[in-house]
Order: sequence, then C-alpha cells, then structure tokens
Amino acid sequence: MDVRQLRYFVEIVEARSFTRAADRVRIAQPALGLQIRKLEEELGVEILHRHSRGVEVTEAGKVLLRHANAILKQVEQAGQEVKDLSGPPRGEIVLGITPTASALLAIPLIRACRDAFPHVSLKLFEGLSEEIMRRLDENSLDMGFTYNPNAVSGIPTEPLMLEDLYLVGGANHDNPGTTVSFADVCQRNLILPSKGFGLRDWLEDTAREKRLTIDILFEIDSVATTRDLVESGLGWTILPYAAVEQSVQSGRLSASQINRPEIPRTLHLAYATSHIGNNASRAVRGIIDAVIADSISESGGRLRSA
Repeated sequence: MDVRQLRYFVEIVEARSFTRAADRVRIAQPALGLQIRKLEEELGVEILHRHSRGVEVTEAGKVLLRHANAILKQVEQAGQEVKDLSGPPRGEIVLGITPTASALLAIPLIRACRDAFPHVSLKLFEGLSEEIMRRLDENSLDMGFTYNPNAVSGIPTEPLMLEDLYLVGGANHDNPGTTVSFADVCQRNLILPSKGFGLRDWLEDTAREKRLTIDILFEIDSVATTRDLVESGLGWTILPYAAVEQSVQSGRLSASQINRPEIPRTLHLAYATSHIGNNASRAVRGIIDAVIADSISESGGRLRSA
C-alpha cells in the first residue's frame, strides 16, 4: 500500500466513477483499476463495489477512506510545515460551517483571512452540524463549527460562544413582543428540522425537562425554506437572530427572544481527528477567535462568551 494508491482510491470515491477519477488523476482507466485491484488484493477485502451506475464504497472501504484522508492530509501538512519555516502562513484550510453560523460569521471570516493571510486559502463547506462532524471524522474537513459536538465520538471540540434563540414569525403573525416564554413557544405551530438534527433534538430535550410538548406543524431540513414558509405565514420557527436579522430589519419577519427561561445554544469548534496545527491552521484559528470576539461585542447581548 502506498500514498499514490490511497490518493487514487479517494479520487474514485469522490468522483463515484473510475472514468471521472481517471480523468482527474490523468492516468488511463485500466491502470487506475489495476492499482485498486492490487490494493484490494493486499487488504484481502473488496473496498469498492462496481455497478452500472458507477461505484459504491463498501463497509471496509469506508474504514479505509477515513484513514486514507488522514494519511493524505498528514503528508500534505508535513510538506507544508517544512515550507512554513521559511515564510508566512500558507496552505489550504477547509472549514465546515452551519447555515445559521454562516449568516453571522462567513463574510467576516473570509474578509479577515484574505486581508491578514493572503497566502492561506480558506474554503468553506456549508452543512448541518451532524454532516460537519461526520466529515471531520472522515478527515475531509480541517475544522468546523457545530452545535452538536456529541454527534460523533472521539472528535476534539471546544465551546466558542452562547447565542440566544428567538421565536420567529411572519410580519402579520400575532407577535408576542420582544421576549417570549418557552411555554408560549411550545404552543405555537412550529416549523423545525426533522428528528436527528441538533436543534430539533435539543429543543425536544428542553421541552421534556420542563414537562412540555412541542407542537410541530412541518418538518423542514433547510433554514432558507423554513424562513420562506414562516414569512408566508404558514407557521413559526426557532432560530438565532443572525439567521433572520435582515428579514426582521426589513419588516418581513418578527423575532422574540426566548428568555423565560433563557435557552442559549452553544457554538463549538471541532477539529478533524488527524488535525495537526500547522501555520495555516493556527492562523485561521486566530482569525476565528477575533471574529467571534467582534461578533459578541457587536451583538447587543444576543451572543456571549462560552
């Protein structure tokens, strides 16, 4: 087994096709297939299942994929760290970010990184907390924001900030005012993500602790679609203020802080299991700290240090 074979394997998984992967790595498809067969013979298991629509990763292949991503990342970082000794931070960092965190942090993060570290390429992958944690476990992300640090075990995380949650309604809804009790929230027709998503599970756990029941009208796993439905008057939802700030300021939505009791949500930063702190990752980590601090100071109390 060598690094080249692992790189070929990862390319095939990402492309879901031997043909497309061969084009990416610029070798003939038969030669690519031969390398994978050699890898399977050495391991004694099938790692890819070929079918008419392309390829699927077997269970053994999924295990190998996780390790392959980690090994390739470490090889890349080893070379980059040597280069870092003679110059400013440089390299690529792939950062996972949730839709609600993106509304608050994406623009200032990209702008600050571009201005402070022009040789660092910061790439953002937007996904839900659970998807980000899974990709960190597979080492396809370097670090990521998550509201559900326990979605995958064994991944190091640290809390960044607390953010208040808001009951969000359409402009023509019976707005309860600037604040609302959690008991009142539970009586509203809510549009929430499906079970298994961090916000939904966390809200139901909170309701259960207080012997309340949440009234769920629709299950929608998209923040943007949920906002549109609420704006059209089809129900209410629960989100951090940053996710709806522009719509509230334009008068399309209303937002009432849930504060009786307060139920703040904690944003964490999680690291890939193979994470090695090179100059580029340390630079991005410093940018994250600065942007979080600025966001807290400008939030009017809606955000707090964790």
